[in-house]
Amino acid sequence: SPEFTVDKPYVNFLIGGGDHPADSPGPTALELLVDGEVVRSATGKNAEALETASWDVQDLAGKKARIRVVDDNTGGWGHLNADQIALSDTRARPGAQETAVNLIVDGQVVRTATGSDSEILDRASFDTRPYLGKEARIQLVDMNTGGWGHILADQFTAADAPALSALQRAGWADYGKDYYAAVSWENAPGGKRYMIGWMSNWDYAGAVPTSPWRGAQSIPRQMALRTVDGRVRLTSKPVSSVKSLRQASPATATAGIVTNTSKALAGPAADGETLDIEAAFSLKDAERFGLKVRTGTAGEETVIGYDTTAQELYVDRTRSGAVDFDNTFPGVQSAPLRAVNGKIKLRILVDRSSVEVFGGSGEAVITDQIFPDPAAQGVQVFAENGSVQLDKATVWHLDSAHR
Repeated sequence: SPEFTVDKPYVNFLIGGGDHPADSPGPTALELLVDGEVVRSATGKNAEALETASWDVQDLAGKKARIRVVDDNTGGWGHLNADQIALSDTRARPGAQETAVNLIVDGQVVRTATGSDSEILDRASFDTRPYLGKEARIQLVDMNTGGWGHILADQFTAADAPALSALQRAGWADYGKDYYAAVSWENAPGGKRYMIGWMSNWDYAGAVPTSPWRGAQSIPRQMALRTVDGRVRLTSKPVSSVKSLRQASPATATAGIVTNTSKALAGPAADGETLDIEAAFSLKDAERFGLKVRTGTAGEETVIGYDTTAQELYVDRTRSGAVDFDNTFPGVQSAPLRAVNGKIKLRILVDRSSVEVFGGSGEAVITDQIFPDPAAQGVQVFAENGSVQLDKATVWHLDSAHR
């Protein structure tokens, strides 16, 4: 494209075609170039349908840029579809799918859901909190002419709590994207049960930006059955020997109220790539609160938070560093977690390319890979739309487990 100035915070566009990222052999990609370097890239999903996508370019404000379309693939899906590329003050919201249920507010699709290639009706919900008091419409879209060219929908109701799908109602050993093929040991000393998982996902296992290795094992975990909220739950916690990796003189945060802000948890002493963090909060009126790890320039961060309305622990890795190598990688993973006596406890293991988060008594666990800039080592505490009480937080730097 001709050169242009980045004078708005987002570049919105439609994209379809082959799934061949810019760093793959024979890429099919839409790229944003600054000073001749590729700073953003997007590819298709092996589908002809144009889907809404967006780049956050706030860190590039004022710079000169170009758009480049790359189509070097000669195999299947050897083409790229792109349209309606525009700078915008707002991030583009998901558009109508080929078969979808959409929520429309002010003429815009603000929430969308589609089926799972099954005739079985399953529960789903839209979070409508941002649109309370607004007029809305439900739209059913059926534009598909191929397989599964239909959508089934029923029982639309407003509610105070979200409906949970069958997957959400299951009690998962780990709610993250990167805890797979877990293996446990029987007859361990003391009759304990230990388990370890592969920290990766077949959606992008071959595309993660690491070399020469790809993937790692989780920290070994001690498993147990506990009664939580009147239900027997499978829980897990890091094996006690992890504490032997802790270095002396941990960083300790000052207890106090955190209100509508993100700030350093305990100063530079808490910053690092490999950390073991224990934190406890008392609920007040904040909608969301928690910790941000591996924070750095240009808004890089991995957010580990608690949503008080949904009563969920979550990990948001959408701005965790390198996230554009596969379109299924960026996102938010959540796990149900109820406060106990108005308190939330967290244990967080941070490594160079992963976070393992244990909430409560280990009934809510999320394991996610992250690929931050090595310089992104900050740790922050945050609260959104209100206040939370930070009761305590201790950060240990960890030695390597390899001797």
